[in-house]
Amino acid sequence: MSEDTGAISFARLLKVLIPVALIALAVRYTLPSFEQAAQQELESNMLEKLLGESYAPPAEGVEFTDSDGDLLCDFPADDQCVTPEKLVFTYVGGPEEVDESQTWADLLTALGEATGLPVEYQHYGSLNDQLAAMTAGELHLAGLNTGAVPAAVKGAGFRPVCTLGNEDGSFGYTMKLLAGKAAKDSDQLAGKRFAFTTPDSNSGFKAALIYLMDEKGLLPERDYQWGFTFDHETSVKGLVAGDHDVAPVASDILQRMVSDGEVGEDAYTVVYESERFPPATIGYAHNLAPQLREKITEALTGFAWAGTSVEAKYGSSGVTAFVPVNYKDDWANIRRINEAVAGAKTAK
Repeated sequence: MSEDTGAISFARLLKVLIPVALIALAVRYTLPSFEQAAQQELESNMLEKLLGESYAPPAEGVEFTDSDGDLLCDFPADDQCVTPEKLVFTYVGGPEEVDESQTWADLLTALGEATGLPVEYQHYGSLNDQLAAMTAGELHLAGLNTGAVPAAVKGAGFRPVCTLGNEDGSFGYTMKLLAGKAAKDSDQLAGKRFAFTTPDSNSGFKAALIYLMDEKGLLPERDYQWGFTFDHETSVKGLVAGDHDVAPVASDILQRMVSDGEVGEDAYTVVYESERFPPATIGYAHNLAPQLREKITEALTGFAWAGTSVEAKYGSSGVTAFVPVNYKDDWANIRRINEAVAGAKTAK
């Protein structure tokens, strides 16, 4: 009897212990997966927040066709091209209305003399506004930052003509990752406050983001704080003032600020420098009349900088001329970075 009672008690005990053990095992092996899923969702939301601010093409965008493989939108038939009563020019858009008309005054005069048309400067608050205006036929000439060019080409039919370079035909800048007192090398970036410029900027955002993700395994919000300043100079000045710890900026803009005495080289540390990229680029809307396109191109590439308002603004950056560009070749590395950014979006 006692043996039977013991066996029954043990059997009852097993009935209780086995389910408990199974539940414990389930919790042990499924809890990490829930934690991992929660972490992935957090990172996904972070990337959506950060990358979701990129350029959105106009609802009525240009129908992009590329019959010759140059990666640019084909010109319309001649009878579908336009010659506006006046030409409108803009430079890199931003939320703060900075009067750039004086900087470009001499170039606009040269364009007017070459084309026989009045040329006026117009400020736009963002890349979206610029390209919407170009698509609508309200904007004909634009200077865009490097990272915005592929979106402008695909979304608005923008045709790059020239960039800021040197008389020998050379051009290019790098992305410099600057750190203040909080970091002395690229291994000390975790936990810092980053200042990006704009979502469409190559050197002020995209190139830095991909470097941090791919080379350092750092994700925004998870590994560092971030925000947008909307301007390279603002990023540099904020870094020096201690408003943030790290800032990616274009080397040519930094050089100009140092040359002009706006910032000292001892006020920051360069913790990383990228490959070379083409600088800001000037081009026109693809649907301008053929003769007008030719005159614009000749005026831009033949513009003599010496003694002009353009030299006064950009000469301290080390550039001396407008240099012709080839979008297919010169923007290959920019498109690669854009593809990496797009990959980060789809991997969310």
